[in-house]
Amino acid sequence: MSMSRIPTQEPFYGVPHGVAYCQQERTEELSSRMRDRNIPSAALQPQLCARPVLTKYAIMPILDQRKEATVPLATYPVYNPARVFNPGSAVAPWSGYATAVNVESTLRNQFFALQKSEQSAYVPSSDSDLYNVRIDSRQIPQTHPLLFKTERFAPVNPDCFNLANRVFNNSTRTEIKNVE
Repeated sequence: MSMSRIPTQEPFYGVPHGVAYCQQERTEELSSRMRDRNIPSAALQPQLCARPVLTKYAIMPILDQRKEATVPLATYPVYNPARVFNPGSAVAPWSGYATAVNVESTLRNQFFALQKSEQSAYVPSSDSDLYNVRIDSRQIPQTHPLLFKTERFAPVNPDCFNLANRVFNNSTRTEIKNVE
């Protein structure tokens, strides 16, 4: 008598034996495109901030205790989102925002303070195309004569027995019984 109770199975028809790899080129392309969305297209200007100097235990706190930098700062071009892709994993460089402050102020209409004079709101003249719409019209022959035809129907009264003529307490079930 055999100790093994696991029956030996024959291979299934149409099922491959082992591992089947397919569409690896497409998977690699998608993976590389997703990876590229996490990397900026050019080097972005880093956000550098000077740390505060501890003055509590300093002997002469009015003197600057910071060490001079030995490595010069690299210069970067002004950040433009139309030319450089920023994945958004960090704050965009300040130079791009600082150069477009006037554009943003214009878009937000921040050049005039809130006031109650005539200059607070722009009112176009009455000759403006905002008020006078000029449509150049041409008489074109109608090729579909039934398109704008208005139909005339005979008047129809669906309540020919004058049932339920009150606003409330209409017992239409009992009124229908009396109709002959």
